[in-house]
Amino acid sequence: MSKRNLSWRVAGAAALLAAASLSARAHHSAAMFDPSKHIIFHGTVAKWLWTNPHTWLYLRVEKKDGTQEVWAFEAGGTNMLISAGWNAADIKSGDKVIVTAQPERAGHHFAEIEQVRLSDGRLLTGGGPPASIPGGPGPTGPASSPIPYQ
Repeated sequence: MSKRNLSWRVAGAAALLAAASLSARAHHSAAMFDPSKHIIFHGTVAKWLWTNPHTWLYLRVEKKDGTQEVWAFEAGGTNMLISAGWNAADIKSGDKVIVTAQPERAGHHFAEIEQVRLSDGRLLTGGGPPASIPGGPGPTGPASSPIPYQ
């Protein structure tokens, strides 16, 4: 094999590795969320984005002191949620829902959906490990029991 041919092969392999690393970096892991915490949020849907690679639920949550915050909740992509029984029309702005989620570790108003209890009583899972929300399935015990958001 000539040096020129080898150089082209090495360059081609490097380009393939670079492309693979870029696509791997484009999708993040769930490491930013705290799997030891399961928090229950009661709120009103501000926005529902049925998009890929992740769906997004924005929820207005009222705190004990009467102030409101908007939390962003990430769930799986549309294909994953369709496989789990979701539909784009399941959630609409203004709906009252209960969300159980794993909060982001740094304390931002951002969390990963575990479950959503719709106002009609249906329970949708976000693809993460299920935690118990009132009337829903999931693990029990002090370490995994969800706590209300305050």
